[in-house]
Amino acid sequence: MTRRPDALAAWVAEYPRQDAIHRHGFRLNIGKWNALVGLLPGAPLVSEDGGKDVGLISRRSLFQLAAAARRDDSGTAALGLFWHALAWGTGSNHRNTPGRIKSVAADTTRSGQLLRDAACLAVSDSKAAFLLLKPSHTALKHWGPNFFTKFLYFAGAGKVDHPSVIVDARVLATLHAETNDKRFKPPSASYPVSTYMAACELMQDWASELSTPERTVGADEVERWAFSEGRGWRARASNL
Repeated sequence: MTRRPDALAAWVAEYPRQDAIHRHGFRLNIGKWNALVGLLPGAPLVSEDGGKDVGLISRRSLFQLAAAARRDDSGTAALGLFWHALAWGTGSNHRNTPGRIKSVAADTTRSGQLLRDAACLAVSDSKAAFLLLKPSHTALKHWGPNFFTKFLYFAGAGKVDHPSVIVDARVLATLHAETNDKRFKPPSASYPVSTYMAACELMQDWASELSTPERTVGADEVERWAFSEGRGWRARASNL
């Protein structure tokens, strides 16, 4: 195992979990998102304070949607978590948003139940959850692992030992820079399950190495650091 980076250790020491994870969010034009989603199941999106215009969507507010997403057999609650996770992960850049919404809207019953099943698997079997959403090609068009691993992560309701971590291009760029492991080499927009499992395992190992009797560090804290460190990954990738 590659030893955890000193910069990661310093970052974890500086930021309590509540600040690094639960309070991490963005103020978004939620009204714009609701106009895009329309009357599809799981809508409308709401901010942390219950507003539907402009407001904060944080990890904490998405964690609160997780239990219902796993419990609701209709899949409607899973779609609600999906819309909020998509907004949180996309922000104000809607370049691919219409296509992602259209892929779900083509069959909301199938999509909702697929997401519900993935949310249930995510809490205990991250590999099976990944393969449900990407058995070979992605099960939902325009929605690759850079985005659907966010949904799998939020399905864990913020539990520090949740096994399904966000793995996107910026996270992979940092892991590659720190390990030189070719599985993490960017750009990896539609990477395989082996890359996901390797990334999750590495981040969980680093989190365990940093944990103490007084504080358990989550793999999602490593992910948050790796994402921050991954700024400029496109420029670095073009030189590889």
